[in-house]
Amino acid sequence: MSILQLPRIHFKGQMSWDPIVTNNYPKFYDEDNAQTVLTPTESMKQFRQAAIEAAKGGNWNPDGTHRAAFFETSVTAVDLGHGAVTTDKLCGAPALLNAMLVDLEPYGACTSQLFFDTLRFGIDGGCRIVAPRNERFTARYINFGRNSFGFTAGGASVNWQTTFATAGLTINSHGSDALHALQQALYEPDALGLVVSFNAYRTIYFDDPTLQNGVPIPVQKQRDLLYKKLLAGGFQPNPARSLIVGTIGVWRKGEAAHEPSDRALLPDANAKAFVATAHARIDRGHVNLDLSNSISETGAALIKQDLGTLQVVAVDAASKKEYQLASFNYPQYDRHAYEASAGIVSVPLNPALSAADLAHAELADWQLRSSKEGLLLSESATRIIPQSPNLYLDQGPAGNTKMQVYLHGKPLHKISDITVYKTDAAGQTITGTQELKTNAQGQLVISADASAGQVYAYLPLIGKNLPPPDLSNGIDTQTYTYAYVRVLPADSATAALPPTWDNVYKNVLINWNAMAPCMDNWLDLANPVQVHNYASILHRLTDPKAFESYLFMPVTRDMTVGQRSLLNNFLKQALPHPVELAEKIAPHTLAAAAPTPAATPVSDSIAPQQQPTGKPNFSELSRSLRNVDHE
Repeated sequence: MSILQLPRIHFKGQMSWDPIVTNNYPKFYDEDNAQTVLTPTESMKQFRQAAIEAAKGGNWNPDGTHRAAFFETSVTAVDLGHGAVTTDKLCGAPALLNAMLVDLEPYGACTSQLFFDTLRFGIDGGCRIVAPRNERFTARYINFGRNSFGFTAGGASVNWQTTFATAGLTINSHGSDALHALQQALYEPDALGLVVSFNAYRTIYFDDPTLQNGVPIPVQKQRDLLYKKLLAGGFQPNPARSLIVGTIGVWRKGEAAHEPSDRALLPDANAKAFVATAHARIDRGHVNLDLSNSISETGAALIKQDLGTLQVVAVDAASKKEYQLASFNYPQYDRHAYEASAGIVSVPLNPALSAADLAHAELADWQLRSSKEGLLLSESATRIIPQSPNLYLDQGPAGNTKMQVYLHGKPLHKISDITVYKTDAAGQTITGTQELKTNAQGQLVISADASAGQVYAYLPLIGKNLPPPDLSNGIDTQTYTYAYVRVLPADSATAALPPTWDNVYKNVLINWNAMAPCMDNWLDLANPVQVHNYASILHRLTDPKAFESYLFMPVTRDMTVGQRSLLNNFLKQALPHPVELAEKIAPHTLAAAAPTPAATPVSDSIAPQQQPTGKPNFSELSRSLRNVDHE
């Protein structure tokens, strides 16, 4: 991960998270069939009411939008080889990201991703980076033990990473030494573009930082308040918010796109204190450690755990010889240092090491040790990293998921034995095992089963005939690399239905009309005239070619081929006269489409007040969904 090389640009701030979480529960959503779970006699309104009732017990955001955005986030420092500097002209420039948070596997925590169009640092007319999306952001190395004082998932932290190809980048330096250095670095032969990585931590729910697990009364009070708001009607999103720190660096050949591919120092089973996975490398005479996700805070004041002096040591397994690479003290990893350099610690190499010592150290396994607690982290020398960590397939022919083997943070170009375990969606049950080999470049291609609608994971381990891993608590996100696959069912029976409104609503649109009340703010999915009038927009937003974009519909990326086919066939038809259409619509659909009390308007959404026969305003809709730069 080249954020451990120079130049580096750091940013920090906050991020909001506003996902609909009703689909986290099997009683509301079937992830294998990609269907909202409605009983045969249940209406859309009854489903929504059941989701509201569930808010009393944990469904914390039934009116969410899936939007995730940076706010109060800006560039804070740059590092050109002399430590974090805050005087560069880019410092203070805003960081702007508007994205959609979507879990490939909604029931679990391991498949979060951010779909977006553009990431920006700086302002137009000044020093800036404009980075059109190359790959979605992917969540990795979830640290469930980061902040034990937090409420629900607020106790966890997670690394997010993506990359941007050079060809699409706009970098205007305008006197910024950091941006000038970045431009020059992109001309280097092995430079592919930019990598952006950030860590999200200390997540707050219900806008109440005092909530804690194990203290139920304040939590229930907040749930009851939300429940009353939902019952009162209107639009009631309930976003969470996190602190973030992040870094921009140069993405280089051989480096993974979605997660770090440097040396991986993993929690040691015998460690007396828990420190989450860190990544490390040597660059320009320094040992660089990414501790952005590693060292816990001790309480709400976010004071970092004091582990004393930390040492990076290389251990030759054969000779047992040790090489003291570097050491650093608490002020170099405390809260102030963490926020100043996004958790990256850069320490000069031990000057006592000879060139021969360094050569041996590069071939040895590294450890992180504490003067107070002893051994904390031990390197996993070989890693196999997926190139497609979250893969969507349609039912039919098998797809491919690719992986690359790394040794000490560099691609290993040799044939290796790989044992691949296939697990259920929860990552707890092994459902198949394959003994495979990489090619001579260290690359592995797995034929991913797409024979039926399902969600599953691949857990690759380097070696042959290995004992199965302990998955009693699911996939250990600190220890293993993994790839998830979601196969959407073909749903051919739906595709074969006559393209009547009744069929389209009952078999396609009711899924998202029930699950996503936020849709009411710009389109009534139960109104056939509005839906038909939006035909050109819906064709564009549901086109599989737009799958990676911020605007793609449905946001949850779970429309089947059969559903899309039926919807498109309906939209291609000439719409009957409204009176004639009304006579053909099933009574339950008319009831669902009947006027309801107006939703509370939100500033960046279209209130549901279009006349049924009115034509949609695409520019207004596009602004509503993008909300980019508050256009």
